[in-house]
Amino acid sequence: MKNILFLFFPAIMCNCQTNNIKISSEPINITRKIISVKQNKMVSVLVADNKDIIEIFKPNTNNCTKIKLGKKYSFKVTCVSCLIQQGADSPKIYTLDGSTIIMYKNYYTSEEDQNICIK
Repeated sequence: MKNILFLFFPAIMCNCQTNNIKISSEPINITRKIISVKQNKMVSVLVADNKDIIEIFKPNTNNCTKIKLGKKYSFKVTCVSCLIQQGADSPKIYTLDGSTIIMYKNYYTSEEDQNICIK
């Protein structure tokens, strides 16, 4: 009986190991109609007509990408809100500089840094 117990013990240990799970998001292309832009020194937050927000970090260059409010633009983004574990009480709020609060449906960050200027 002791021999049988020792044979089953290693099998039980091998079956109880967990797998490593990697949480990541692949960049996707989205097209959104931009209705508002909020900015500070480091980031521009574009607000779309469907309440999505796109966070675009500013590079150290002075080149400017001009956009016109109310027009559709395409962006290569990573979905940040898809990576955040949200409970029933988790509000979908983006805070810019501690004073500007933006409610959102989906939160994306741009793969490309760029300065945004409004036409």
